[in-house]
Amino acid sequence: MDIIRDQIQSLQIDNQSDIGVCRRKGVSFAKKLGFNDVESGEVAIMITEMVTNVIKHGGGKGHFMMCHIQDQRHNKGIEVWCCDFGKGIPDIDLAIQDGQTDKHSLGIGLGAIRRLSDEFEVNPEKKTEFMDTLLAGHQIYQYCIRTRKWISNAKWNGGNKHLLIGIASRSKPGEQLNGDSSVVLHLSDTISIAAVIDGLGHGKEAHIASQFAKEQIIHTPEVSLDKLMTLIHKKLKGTRGVTIGMIRIDTEKNQLLFSGIGNIEGQVNTKLTKKSLTSFGGIVGQNIRTPRIFEYPFDPGDSVCLYSDGITSQWQGEEIDWSQSPQENSEYIINKYARIHDDATVLIIRYSP
Repeated sequence: MDIIRDQIQSLQIDNQSDIGVCRRKGVSFAKKLGFNDVESGEVAIMITEMVTNVIKHGGGKGHFMMCHIQDQRHNKGIEVWCCDFGKGIPDIDLAIQDGQTDKHSLGIGLGAIRRLSDEFEVNPEKKTEFMDTLLAGHQIYQYCIRTRKWISNAKWNGGNKHLLIGIASRSKPGEQLNGDSSVVLHLSDTISIAAVIDGLGHGKEAHIASQFAKEQIIHTPEVSLDKLMTLIHKKLKGTRGVTIGMIRIDTEKNQLLFSGIGNIEGQVNTKLTKKSLTSFGGIVGQNIRTPRIFEYPFDPGDSVCLYSDGITSQWQGEEIDWSQSPQENSEYIINKYARIHDDATVLIIRYSP
């Protein structure tokens, strides 16, 4: 298939900080090309894992390239290359299985890259004339991973106009990677799903576990919350594990469903009451009880707040005016009540009348 490439961006990979640089540039580029927020998040995970692979397994130095692509049927997407001078992968089918690694790591990176890519290839026929031209003068880079992700017109690209959303999150002071994550997906103009995820501990392995859970939610948001929790649990086997609080909001039925494992706290705030969300003990990816779904009324004017245990128990929510901006309230809680020894995340969704 003939591919037209343009808007080529190329960066040298030299150190750990380049992981974040490449990720940020990739997300910005994907959004400019027309990828929605969910797809751009998937691109971010792909690029993070690809560049991390160069740093950890490719000798610590390499080359990153991305470009806009278009095929003969006018499908559009993004192509990403990472090349290095590592030893390569003797058995790619084995390497992409989660848990396979020759380093002290979780071994889930290549599997995540392949799952999030529409096309995934290692050393594609000694690269291509296009890549050889781009790498002129860099012949040391013999090993490459190439991925392609196409813009999908089938996914829901709208939102729920009745829901106002605020998210604030920060890593433990001194850590580069956040072990917490969150996600909000609109499945239709009346149904949305959201989650706060806390990887156990903090740092890189907590970050990987929480991103892996987020990836599963992004890929299967349409299943029931209890089934989704079970799918995440199976996918996180071998990782540090996470705690999760997930909600599904239906503004047509004025209904909120919740399923939680671990110490993600949640509350539904109405004009008259505060209702705590019921969560089971356990660690997703290690040991959990059979997940359950709890149902709550969720009427216009109500707000739901999910937060990780990086928020101190001193905060109970009494001083919050829930009719105000969810984003401002989320940032206020983070700034005033986040623990100094942990990651912290707050997600607030208000059902606007």
